[in-house]
Amino acid sequence: MNGDRPDEVDLEEQADAVADFVEELLGQMNIDAIAEPAQQGDRFYVDVLEAPPEDLALLIGKNGQTLDAIQELARNVVGRRLDERIRVLVDVEDYRKRRASRLEERAREAAERALATGQEEELEPMDALERKIVHDAVASIEGVQSGSRGEDPNRFVVISPDD
Repeated sequence: MNGDRPDEVDLEEQADAVADFVEELLGQMNIDAIAEPAQQGDRFYVDVLEAPPEDLALLIGKNGQTLDAIQELARNVVGRRLDERIRVLVDVEDYRKRRASRLEERAREAAERALATGQEEELEPMDALERKIVHDAVASIEGVQSGSRGEDPNRFVVISPDD
């Protein structure tokens, strides 16, 4: 245990509790998989592993909507049990990592088009976490900027040439 970082222990305990809840939920859904707590940098997450291929689409849903719902349910239920705000992400077979890579690539492509045409590029609606991934990717590209428009759940990123 690291005395310098007491919050890290709390996050580790949260990840363990979320993993236990997700495994219970998977059992209720008759899905044979394991929920493994993990750490990447200073972030904790729970990765659902060894799910049968036929259940992956069910667990992830369109654009990760089912996965987001599972995560939100886990955060709410475990948060009430522990009486604290839960800051643990839930992932299925690295879906979120793959999605982040695709979003970064699409941000780069849209930035290239914006630079080439001088016109702004609009991406599809996405949640706040996905928009942040895009904004971070665009911030590293010289000559373009990004902003968000619209209202949730239809809020989207606009990438445009610098003024």
